[in-house]
Amino acid sequence: MRLQIKELNKDHKIMVRRNGEEKVYGYWAYFGHEMTSGYAYVIPYGQSLEKLVPGCVISVETSHVRVEGFRRLEAAELTGIFRPQEKSGDYWIQGTIYQVMRNEAGGMDCLEIVVGDASFILDADEMNCDVNVDVGDGVAFEIIGLQLFDEGL
Repeated sequence: MRLQIKELNKDHKIMVRRNGEEKVYGYWAYFGHEMTSGYAYVIPYGQSLEKLVPGCVISVETSHVRVEGFRRLEAAELTGIFRPQEKSGDYWIQGTIYQVMRNEAGGMDCLEIVVGDASFILDADEMNCDVNVDVGDGVAFEIIGLQLFDEGL
């Protein structure tokens, strides 16, 4: 997903994960995208803030802290929705299942859901496994704590 960084708060950061002994940080940013705009933690490529400045356009992969309210959409409900919620960093998503990855036992392992040029990967723990979904189905869910990993492209 390509987006533009509008504002970046280098003083407001969180540790997103550890990479061995190295800590990987995300920085609170306001971004603009053709489908939405809002706040998220942006994780700079190679942890370098040098190129991550207001006005820059970057290509990112999405991640999140957790997912809530996953459900299959009814036929009349729209997809293509990527809407910020009341709490900064949270987003309502209505997208289309692009890919279903199954485990060795044939159960659902994870889904790739697409909204425009944004892609979200949800694992079985984040969705209701009793929901019968397949490629091409519309689904809805809330992303809590959007994280954007700069791909360095």
